[in-house]
Amino acid sequence: MQQVMFSWLVVGELRASAEWVGIVQTSSMLPALLLLPLGGAVADRFDPRSLLIRLHVIAALPPLVLAWVVSQGWLSIPGLVVYGMAMGTVMAFSIPARDSLLSRVAGSDLMRAVTATTIAQFGSQAVGTLLAGAARWTGTPLMLCLQAATLASGAITTAGVPRRSAEAAATKRPHAALESRSDGAALTEGLRFVLGSDIRGVLILLCGVGLLFMGPFLVVFPLLVRDLYGGDERHLSVVLMLFPIGTIAGSFVLLARGGIQRKGRALLIALSVGASMLVIIGQGLPFWGFLLATLCWGMAGAVFMNCSRTLFQQAAPAERRARVLSVYQLGFMGAGPLGALLAGGVAASAGPLPTLIAFGSGMLLLVAGVAVATRVPTLR
Repeated sequence: MQQVMFSWLVVGELRASAEWVGIVQTSSMLPALLLLPLGGAVADRFDPRSLLIRLHVIAALPPLVLAWVVSQGWLSIPGLVVYGMAMGTVMAFSIPARDSLLSRVAGSDLMRAVTATTIAQFGSQAVGTLLAGAARWTGTPLMLCLQAATLASGAITTAGVPRRSAEAAATKRPHAALESRSDGAALTEGLRFVLGSDIRGVLILLCGVGLLFMGPFLVVFPLLVRDLYGGDERHLSVVLMLFPIGTIAGSFVLLARGGIQRKGRALLIALSVGASMLVIIGQGLPFWGFLLATLCWGMAGAVFMNCSRTLFQQAAPAERRARVLSVYQLGFMGAGPLGALLAGGVAASAGPLPTLIAFGSGMLLLVAGVAVATRVPTLR
């Protein structure tokens, strides 16, 4: 819901330029760059289940405030920047806590659990984007209130996650006490672990996704809907909904075939397909072609997300799991602010379509470099 509402408030309600669209989208991603390592350290030190319950309640507050601001006619760029930073801060602490809980309920087949989680996550995203498109009839404040209620309900569902066992808590307390004497080292331990392992090549690709994929999706796609296709929030919700639908479809295929053995090679191919879709969209397709290419991009994204998340989950030691998994999100979202700014600047000077071609071509070059220079193609 936030993807559609936040984007349309900037593009549709305030009629912001491409540069300002990039700046506002950056505000929601910037906290991840600064706070994800801290979020991982906090989730390792305390029970992530209890932490996540509190964070769901806190996350409901910014949409409620924004709903009141919009209802009073006070919507502005600075206000959206503050809202974006507030939501981004909550995400920086909630994502490592959420991801670290997966191993508590995953069972023996980790990739199957990751894939099922992806289906649930992107299924909810598809429903959320569809609901947000109804803001045309219900009004923005009501949709923001519904978003707040949905976020708060996550506290109830998280309460159903099994509590940490007494044995795990007992082994974690000495570890936490040891870390308290070296907080700086604790914040960087996850990054140092990843850089010293074979998954560092996957981290490079994650940074590439943040830099070269998130900008086109969050900045250029809304501009295309408004300026090239003359659409409104309904059209934007359909476009943004098709990516998660593609991800769901691709994840179901992965479940049906029992996962992927050569995960590294598969995620390289998936990124190449996604990059090719951007280049194709950049040719100026009719709207139905734009939708179809976005759907295909989402299906390729299913392979990349499931394989990369599984590789990180497999590599993460139990006592440092949240910190290692926070590096996954740091790579994915840390480069996002720069990608959004870059996409907004390039779109303002060269136009949205050449921007998509340039970013897609850049990803193809990055994939080729990682395939040649790292061990990613051999990861299983």
